Amino acid sequence: MKDKFKIADKDLLIARNTILKESGIPELEKNGYVKSPFKTSWFGQYDPNICGYSCELCKLTNENHLHIITLTVFRGEKRIKIDLNIFELHEKINSISELKDRDGINFKMPPHNSTIMQLRSDDYKGPPLFYMLFLPEYKIGTYKTQSDFEKQVNKLRDLVKKDMANIDSFVKRWHQLHKPNITDKEGNIVKKIK
Repeated sequence: MKDKFKIADKDLLIARNTILKESGIPELEKNGYVKSPFKTSWFGQYDPNICGYSCELCKLTNENHLHIITLTVFRGEKRIKIDLNIFELHEKINSISELKDRDGINFKMPPHNSTIMQLRSDDYKGPPLFYMLFLPEYKIGTYKTQSDFEKQVNKLRDLVKKDMANIDSFVKRWHQLHKPNITDKEGNIVKKIK
């Protein structure tokens, strides 16, 4: 009896992380995203806490909106997780470098976690069964041979590259679903005085 073809968890992790480094991040950088300035952010290093890799990129818009995109791959999975969140900074800043060496952890804490949009998951309209069955996702599909595996990796690479090149369409969808929380530079909610 022939052994079933299997890819080691380590190799799955490396394949997905390579897709992010070679295809996802360069496309985001072309769209004005930069390495997160926050001292608590990860950028490609292996994180033993999540048993995987995480990269955080940011962009500051003319409207003083801070976009934060987090790309994550976990060991033991076939998917890539890409999250988007947008904040309105209360105090006008001229450059993302003004956030350098700040903590940034508050941007991930409640109530901000309620406005995180996971790309290719939270942004679909209609019944979830439809998109789960028919629409593409950031996941290495099924494979029975090395050749099948390579085809699935290339398919995922193409999807990530295309979506990161067209990130503005996801930003537009985020704005249809959410309203930016108004925060200070540390990510604390700012209450506007009426």
